[in-house]
Amino acid sequence: MPEQLFDTEMADKKDLKRLEDALQLLWEKARRVSDVMIQLKAENKELRSRISGLELKERHSAEEIQRRQNELNEIREELAKAQSNGSSLFSKEELEVIRLRLKELIGKINSRI
Repeated sequence: MPEQLFDTEMADKKDLKRLEDALQLLWEKARRVSDVMIQLKAENKELRSRISGLELKERHSAEEIQRRQNELNEIREELAKAQSNGSSLFSKEELEVIRLRLKELIGKINSRI
């Protein structure tokens, strides 16, 4: 009978050891899951921050594009008005300077040919 009692105690100790080992393994896995979750939360926060920054940059770019489009439309309207009034983009003096400069350039090109 004492031998059976000893065998039962040994079996109980083995079961207890297996239970402790299983709990230790479970605890380690839970700790790793917790570490991964903390890391993922930090990465998620960083990514959300980057997304916010990019969205802000996109809004600024869109506003800048719209501003430039409006400016371009205004310049086109001014040019159309100036051309419809018979005036040109350049004054008469500016046109004369451009003509003289073009003649000089053509003369230099011809002299090299």
